[in-house]
Amino acid sequence: MSILAREFSERTEWLLIFSANLKTTFSQNNKMTATHQKNVLLVVEEAAGAHALRLLLESNHILAGVLTSGNLPDTAKYQDESLKDADANTKPPNSNIAAKASSLGIPVFDAKKVQDPDFAKWMGAHQIDVLLNVHSLYRICPEVVHAVRIGGFNLHPGPLPGYSGLNVPSWAIYNEEPTHAVTLHYITDKIDTGHIVYETQFPLTAKDTGLTVSLKCVQKGLQLIERLLKELSRVPFYMPSQPQELGERRFYKRFQIPGNGFIQWTDPAHKIDAFIRACNYSPFPSPWGEPKTRWRERNISILKAEISNKVCDDAPGTVGPMVDGKTAIATADYWVLIDKCKVDGEPFVAASFLAPGDKLIAEKN
Repeated sequence: MSILAREFSERTEWLLIFSANLKTTFSQNNKMTATHQKNVLLVVEEAAGAHALRLLLESNHILAGVLTSGNLPDTAKYQDESLKDADANTKPPNSNIAAKASSLGIPVFDAKKVQDPDFAKWMGAHQIDVLLNVHSLYRICPEVVHAVRIGGFNLHPGPLPGYSGLNVPSWAIYNEEPTHAVTLHYITDKIDTGHIVYETQFPLTAKDTGLTVSLKCVQKGLQLIERLLKELSRVPFYMPSQPQELGERRFYKRFQIPGNGFIQWTDPAHKIDAFIRACNYSPFPSPWGEPKTRWRERNISILKAEISNKVCDDAPGTVGPMVDGKTAIATADYWVLIDKCKVDGEPFVAASFLAPGDKLIAEKN
């Protein structure tokens, strides 16, 4: 699961607006008539999911149910009997989503239900028009995908088809893309391949980190969700459906990390800087972990780097003289300057243990 702002969901301020409990009308042939309300099922995680819930409650649509991970609070209206025995002393990151939905009398389920073909029966009985997935990484089974009457939609933090899969904000930084995007697309049986509904691009800068790009994706993505909800309210509504060029598809796997998480000192300085920034989700944990190197059989994490304007002739990974009060490390072209590090998980200033002539290597011998 994506790590983005997992702790944010504990702090999210809620603006909850009660939506009228009106039922969608149907014609005698059981087809949906022209009406502005739709029955929506939310599958949500993290702060982005919390804000998506807020947007839906502010809309004129009916929130038929919420699926999220974590235990339901004692006051919740349990829809999943298996959750009743959960440890009451634990409070998972998404428990506030469940608590707020339950306090409004909205059915709440464990997010894993999207993997259960039998859940499609509940969806059919409750006439679910739209399924909206926001930052939940459970793969939705075909029966659930096809149980919705209008469609299922997924908010993806990257442009498609070139950045399908996981951790794509980090990959965009590492690949030194000039722009990135967030995409709302139809959910199909194959991950991230459905037709595109909306996409918004935004520029990347040389200062962006994994966290800043992920937050931009949330901000831009919530605007797409709001746009979707407004369009669904129109009579009649029009839903764009742009096929992807799947021949251009790139899929990034969960544990696929450049250099296995180790800094490649033989790379140019700009590439090393991009990798370190791509790993940076501070103050939150990174899905790629902290960028590592080896020094005297010990692991060092480099938390931040700066590219100097000084060309280096030393072998890549060689510790050089101090530059502007920071420790210089040789790369394929320019010296990279580092200051704050971790040695075996403990914080240190680089200059306190690295000396000129020391060697940093990419991986364990």
